[in-house]
Order: sequence, then structure tokens, then C-alpha cells
Amino acid sequence: MQQDMIPPLEHIDATSVEHAVRLLDEHGSDAATIAGNTDEINWLKNRDRTPEVLVDLKPIDELKEISETSDGGLRIGALATLSEVESHDAVTDGFSIIADAVGEIATPQIRNQGTIGGNLTQDSRCWYYRGGFDCYRAGGNTCYAITGESSDHAVTDYSRCITAHPSDGAVALIALDAEVVVRGPRGERREPLSEFFVGPEDNITVMHDLAHDEILTHIEVPSDWRGEDFYFEKVRGRESWDFAIGNIAAAVRTSGSTVSDLRLVANGFAPTPKRLRTAENAIRGSSLSESNIASASENVLPNAAPQPDNEYKLNLADGLVKRALSNVA
Repeated sequence: MQQDMIPPLEHIDATSVEHAVRLLDEHGSDAATIAGNTDEINWLKNRDRTPEVLVDLKPIDELKEISETSDGGLRIGALATLSEVESHDAVTDGFSIIADAVGEIATPQIRNQGTIGGNLTQDSRCWYYRGGFDCYRAGGNTCYAITGESSDHAVTDYSRCITAHPSDGAVALIALDAEVVVRGPRGERREPLSEFFVGPEDNITVMHDLAHDEILTHIEVPSDWRGEDFYFEKVRGRESWDFAIGNIAAAVRTSGSTVSDLRLVANGFAPTPKRLRTAENAIRGSSLSESNIASASENVLPNAAPQPDNEYKLNLADGLVKRALSNVA
């Protein structure tokens, strides 16, 4: 049910990452974090989440920094706003696909407030889940989208829950082999961003593996793909701002006229960002000729099991791959 009042809680400004981690560890499940505040506030207003303590990460300046690493890669603080990421010289010079993807998120006002970390860790956009239905993801025993309206939902790699991952930033960063840096009471850990996301077959109640007492601090992009050929496209249900029905990020490296390596990553088709490996394998080692592109763009989701009202996504995925490869040819 839609509400307009946040229940009483204690708001604490974290002065450092260590302070924030200590607060989360101390208060356990009674605590939650807030940063850009573009999504979490809705959960609080709707009283779907009722923490007693809200740990505000915004005062932590080190999490807002964006810099080029010594080897030509990128280090992006999780609290850097989407607008800052989109316009930063270290991003646009060599990693333009990140700026292209981030620039398609929401509206300028939201990009000025929302953070790159928030875009990666956002929860499911499923209207049943967010509408208060007792679905699998909310602890119930059914998926209402399977028997109801599922036009925006996943067509592959799902298990019981058919939510589709909503992030635009994630696909661009995964195409660049980015890693995330996470800090918690057990210390710091790193992992590929592609492994950060969690599908319903592993844990149906979460979208990523960030523990309750952990904080995403940075995203690190290696220099490997710097300056290569990139393409990003987002398809949405309306021309004004919206979440993606489907998107794609492509990073392509060529040697002469031959594709030596590439990454094709899409969202909107599965519960986690999807590497389109069938298409990658079909074009790797070949030229980007019209016939090769057409062949690689056929049936890019071979294991798909769509619902009746989202079967159109199979053609959408094929078309996104074809346009991505054609635009970097």
C-alpha cells in the first residue's frame, strides 16, 4: 500500500567507511543504509522497510571520488553521482561506454542525486514485488508475474521468480571486466562485478551478494578495454525516462578485420546481467561482415523460456546484438 510518511527512526551520519560498517554491525537487521536516496526513500515511505536506524553514507567523501589508476584504468567511488560519472574526463577519455550507459538512466534530476553504487545495488522493479504482493521474493510461495502481467520480465535463466535485472550501468561495467570493492567487519574483498549479482536459483530474496553489514565502496575498471570500440543501446517502453525493457553494452577488439575478442552484455532478459556468449562465440575470430553479423544475431538467447506476453524479447535481443555489432563494424 502506498504511504507518505516514514516511520520514526534514528538517522546517523557515518563519518567514514569504518564508522558505517561498525554501525551496521552494531545494529544488525535493525539498520539500513542510505546514499543517493532516489529509491530507498520509496521503500521507507511505503513502509515496506522499517529500519530503526538509518546510516547515511553521504558524508563519506572518499566514496565520491573518481580517478584514473596508474595503469590507465578507472576507480569510481560508489557514491559518485551518475551525473559525475557521466561527465568525468577519466570516464569519457577511453571508457565512453560507461558515460553512454549512465547518461540513459532516469532523468537529469535523478542522475544529479542518484549514485553509481545505487544503480548497481537497486532492488527488483517487479510491480508485484514492489506492490506488496506476497511473492517468492517477498517470502511468499508464488510468482504473480508468471500467472499475471510479465511483459517486462525475464525470459531466461530464472528460477521461480522471473524478475529482470534493471541496471543500465551494470552492463557497461561488466563489458569492461570491472570489479567491485566491498568492505565489512571481516575486512575488504573484491570480486568481478559479473559475480556480484545473485540469481533466484541461489537466493531468491536478494539481487546481489552484499551482506547486511557490508558496504560497496568502489568500482574498479581495468585498462584492458580502454579505447576499444563500444556501443550501448537502451530500449524502453516510452520516450520519456523509464527502466529498460532491454539494453546492451558491447566492447569489441579487432585485429585487422577480425574480431579478436568482445563482450556483449544485456539486461532486461534475465534476473542478473546476461553475457550473450552464444553471439560472442559466433563472431569471435570472424570479420564484422553483414553476413557474419546476421548469423551471430540469430537466437542469441537459445535457452529462453518466455511467457506469452514477453516472447517479443527474443527478437528484441537478436536485434540489439545485430545493431551493436553493426555499429562497431
